[in-house]
Amino acid sequence: MNNGNTITLLDNINNSSLLSINDLDSLEILSGELQETFVKTQIHRTRTEMEVSVLNDLKFPTPASKYWQSMREQNVMFTELVMLSFEYRKNNVEIKIQERDIAAETDELRKELLKIELEKKTFISRQQERVAKARIGEIKGWSEIKEREAAQMSQEDLADVDNSQLIGYTKRWIKQSIAMGGGGSPPERQNLLGQLHSGIVSCIQKGVINKVLDGFEDGVKKQINKEYGL
Repeated sequence: MNNGNTITLLDNINNSSLLSINDLDSLEILSGELQETFVKTQIHRTRTEMEVSVLNDLKFPTPASKYWQSMREQNVMFTELVMLSFEYRKNNVEIKIQERDIAAETDELRKELLKIELEKKTFISRQQERVAKARIGEIKGWSEIKEREAAQMSQEDLADVDNSQLIGYTKRWIKQSIAMGGGGSPPERQNLLGQLHSGIVSCIQKGVINKVLDGFEDGVKKQINKEYGL
């Protein structure tokens, strides 16, 4: 079964007698479209989703916060790829067992059942190859983003996520507070304001409050300076 060969997949559906003749005819008419869909369907996140959805500026407002989140995302992709490689190896061994059992089977019905299972496992193998390729694409994407953000970071920030996390989180909480305005439920506001207060106090104590306020409008800076006596 060739990867993406929709005709072969349609033949498999046809052989199953699952659908009526009319339904099979409909699929046959759509075979070209289904081939394109099979090949083009998104499996993992696009670069746009990585940049805009995952690493949005509200949650990750600094190069360091984007860098370390990219590292976490890349690690998830790599770990899943390793696990997929185990499943792929296991499935391919099962294919060899199926082929051996088919060759030895004398009962025609049992042989037919084994052949169906072989086709299924072969399809699974091709799907696993598609997923693996997509994971490689996302792993490379996160690598490119990390390289870009690292160019804007200090060696200290690159050494340990905790060295820049307080600044990133506090910037995030300030932005979220501005975005929330007078909205949000009482528990949401209480939670956010509690985090924001703790972040600002810690930044003042560590002498990094100016780094946190850098980039915000003067009105925001004046309000925080007034509230915390700076």
